[in-house]
Amino acid sequence: MIPVGAVLGFFYNRWADRSGDGAEGRKRLGTLLATGLIVGESLFGVVYAGIVVATNKDEPLALPFIGEGFLHWGEALGVVLFAAICAALYLRTKKLAAST
Repeated sequence: MIPVGAVLGFFYNRWADRSGDGAEGRKRLGTLLATGLIVGESLFGVVYAGIVVATNKDEPLALPFIGEGFLHWGEALGVVLFAAICAALYLRTKKLAAST
């Protein structure tokens, strides 16, 4: 998540610089978005580690009714959903920054 947050922050800051007045305020929103991704991933890692320790299972969040054949589809679906959520957050932040 650190590289993803850094790349999103880089592109967002480039957009903020080109947008003219209020670029510093817009950059702060972009920094907030990028750091939110990084911190959110870190917090999820800590919570997930706690769940692993509490349940004493290697895959505590695995759904028992989904077989091994769904593994590759599930990974692809996860990447697509993650990209869509990042794009939605980026566009929403960009829209909020443009209105300030």
